Amino acid sequence: GSSSIPNFFCIMKRQFTETEWGVIKSMSNEWMQLDMFHRHWALKESFLKAIGVGIGFNLQRIEFNVSPLQLEIGKVYKETKMLLDGDKEEEWTFEETRLDDHHHVAVALGKQEGFGQNYSDVYSMEPNQPQFTLLTFEDLVASGIPVAPEDSAYWDNFCSKQESPVKQNSHS
Repeated sequence: GSSSIPNFFCIMKRQFTETEWGVIKSMSNEWMQLDMFHRHWALKESFLKAIGVGIGFNLQRIEFNVSPLQLEIGKVYKETKMLLDGDKEEEWTFEETRLDDHHHVAVALGKQEGFGQNYSDVYSMEPNQPQFTLLTFEDLVASGIPVAPEDSAYWDNFCSKQESPVKQNSHS
């Protein structure tokens, strides 16, 4: 929703450490900077989801040292390291991949207390086995079961609505 990448970065700057911004801004053009921004954001989100907290968490407490700088599409990397409150976190591993030129995926694997499974069990998978699968909408809903009978009038009413909100005239 920002008018430019620099304006967007100005708004989002407080979510990253100076070191992270140094890496983001070191990219050779704005689009590559935005790409590196999204990579860092995916990493931060993966950690927050893994520990079960929301975005109220101070994101400057976590810092990612991304490695390598460029990710090959479809290849899974585990080299990125995280610091929490300035200390390197050895118990956390971050798996990253690029799905395509515009999408990063990051998964945080850490100490899973109380879940009955040690996270190291994840590494028993075959080393060359694909670890991410791209699913279509049809894949996701194939086993879905409707919770209510189909109501064609409801669907017709839904389809008749405008796609976007209409600005209200403040003078009327």
